[in-house]
Amino acid sequence: MDFDKRNDRFIYLAVFSLAILVHLTGLLNDVFISDSALYASIAKEMLKNRDFLDLTFDGMDWLDKPHFQFWITVLSYKVLGISAFAYKLPAILFSFLALFYTYRFTRELYGRDTALFALLVLATAEHLVISDNDVRAEPYLTGMIIAGIYHYHRTLTQKKRGFLNLMAASLFAACAVMTKGPFTLIPVVGAVGGELLVKRDWKNLFSLRWVLSLALIILFITPELYALYHQFDSHPEKIVFGRTGVSGIRFFLWDSQIGRFFNTGPIKGSGDPFFFLHTLLWAFLPWSVMMYYALYRKFRRNIPVREPSGEFYTISGALLTLLVFSVSSFQLPHYTNIIFPLLAILTADTLVRIRDGAELTFYKWAQAVVIVLIVAGLVTLQLLFKPKGHSPAAVAAFFLTALAFLLFMKYRPLVRDRVFYYSCLASILLNFYLNLVFYPRLLHYQSGSRAAEYANEHYPGRDIQALGVLSFTLHFHADARVRDCKPGDLPAELDHGNPMLFTGGEYLDSLRMMNLDYRILATFDHYHTTMITGKFLDHRTREEAIRKHYLIEIHKPTRNEKINQQKELY
Repeated sequence: MDFDKRNDRFIYLAVFSLAILVHLTGLLNDVFISDSALYASIAKEMLKNRDFLDLTFDGMDWLDKPHFQFWITVLSYKVLGISAFAYKLPAILFSFLALFYTYRFTRELYGRDTALFALLVLATAEHLVISDNDVRAEPYLTGMIIAGIYHYHRTLTQKKRGFLNLMAASLFAACAVMTKGPFTLIPVVGAVGGELLVKRDWKNLFSLRWVLSLALIILFITPELYALYHQFDSHPEKIVFGRTGVSGIRFFLWDSQIGRFFNTGPIKGSGDPFFFLHTLLWAFLPWSVMMYYALYRKFRRNIPVREPSGEFYTISGALLTLLVFSVSSFQLPHYTNIIFPLLAILTADTLVRIRDGAELTFYKWAQAVVIVLIVAGLVTLQLLFKPKGHSPAAVAAFFLTALAFLLFMKYRPLVRDRVFYYSCLASILLNFYLNLVFYPRLLHYQSGSRAAEYANEHYPGRDIQALGVLSFTLHFHADARVRDCKPGDLPAELDHGNPMLFTGGEYLDSLRMMNLDYRILATFDHYHTTMITGKFLDHRTREEAIRKHYLIEIHKPTRNEKINQQKELY
């Protein structure tokens, strides 16, 4: 790929623009029912309460994640209003920050060509695109971690502005800690420490600058420590995790991360030592095969003799993170996102070095298999799911992807570059389909969102009680007050009026047993959209997987109504 040639530049810019557009199409979709809707609702509650220190959901203290993501989301809400668009936009901008720093870091380590390859590898990595739609903490972390590593590298190589780079690196590291906790420093420490350790740069490894950086990180996280102290440590009487005397600072520094690692904290999981190895096979598509080959190639080039001009930030940071996460008892697929920039750099280095012979043949066949699997999976998904209709945005996106394909037919780039671009287009096509066709139809089954829209239109300002259903999307979209309740709470609520109730069909009999009359206002199809099964995907069996949720109005029967009911029985 010769980026000095006009045609090569034009093709690259066309494909890169499509990759960026794919990420932006996630802004058109609703928040997902699980963590995304929960985090969006917590930030909404923070803004509504004008309380930027306490994290609460449904009026209850919430202790799980630190504040940084919520502070950024609240700022977005203040500027753009409360919406799914405003919730997702900051996360996508942090993903773009990851792209920016991946390019800069790779260019310093390997040069412009490799940097441009790495940029597209990262932009088309499957789970990065997914995470910009189902937004949690990972887009924020991905951007801040690679930014921190880059500025620590600059601290070592640019003596003139060493302190400014150390400040920037420490600030990015501190923001990562305030997003997920101290474990987010593992890829940073692994990358920088591994680079110095492998190269036996003892002077820099044991430099006092790291003590200064640690002090700066502690200084920068003081807003988080104060917020936790204000909400929890200064109120030992609060009941959290079913007990009193819970320290928010201890949970932040220990239980939320170390506790999960050793499975001793209040939030537990069950681990598989090979979980992340097979997760990356799909999460890093379409580059997963070449990524594993790049890891092998990196080892082969440096064992038994270390390559003098090589860098070890990428392999050290990625492998240490994977090792620590693999032995942990708490594992989720999106945890791998934070090392995607490092994996993209490793993969790009290998792709640029491929010239001809057996290596080129392996590359062509490996990517051909991946592309065929992606296209076959997309076609199978379309035939099984059979979404109704296609939006103008989807038609336009597919048309632009087809135009990019025609560019290759006209300008005929080199074989290696053609395979690279075809792989990018396979990812782009898949994610255009997911974001513009599949997800909009899938999210139609989030009953909480639709119930909130119905209530906002027909019963504005009227409170809603949620009984026995996952109500995060209802909390987020409803304009009125929403509270989760238990069956025993309803009689007391009726003393204050006739509330609307959002619930599942299995609870209707409970209402009758409590002698509560109800009127169904609206019925909604429901499915848990982050736990997709084959029965739901298949349009022929979907109805068996769907549940019914109801928005109803309840009231206590009056004495005369009870008498009439008894007369009807006899």
